[in-house]
Amino acid sequence: MNFPFPTAVLLTLTLLLTAPAPAQDVFGSSAVGGPRWGPNRETRRLTEEAAIAKYNYCPSGGCVVRLENVELRPTQAKRGQDITLTTTYTILTPEKVAIPVSISREIFYRGKSLGKVKSIDTRNYNGTWSHRISFSMPQGSAPGIYNLVTKVTTGYGSDLKSVDFLVD
Repeated sequence: MNFPFPTAVLLTLTLLLTAPAPAQDVFGSSAVGGPRWGPNRETRRLTEEAAIAKYNYCPSGGCVVRLENVELRPTQAKRGQDITLTTTYTILTPEKVAIPVSISREIFYRGKSLGKVKSIDTRNYNGTWSHRISFSMPQGSAPGIYNLVTKVTTGYGSDLKSVDFLVD
């Protein structure tokens, strides 16, 4: 499109001002820096039909948002070592359309939140999904036990789980 300069500037400003704000990354802005996140991959583990059978789901019963499992490998890592996080979740709704799904993570150290560290927004159909991403804790991270809380949210509800991991 060919807009006159003032219209183009106004359009750009409107887009910038109405864009959603990025997730707060308190941990990543710390003096030590946050974990380095690698590429993520999501795969379907169960089809809609298989998930319906597994949970004996009936559409008249409402919607299901279930965080099945959160797994870290390894659970004891050295600073700078890659840790793989696998999140498995199920969504079942009466509609047969892809719905927005948000997967957020927050790391705690000694009971204090270090901030929301990674949020993934996607759209998925009914079924069971597995989301995999790797990260590494910075070299300057304090040694000790960390707690990672993962939350899966849709417009129909949410579910969360936490898992501990050791950094030495």
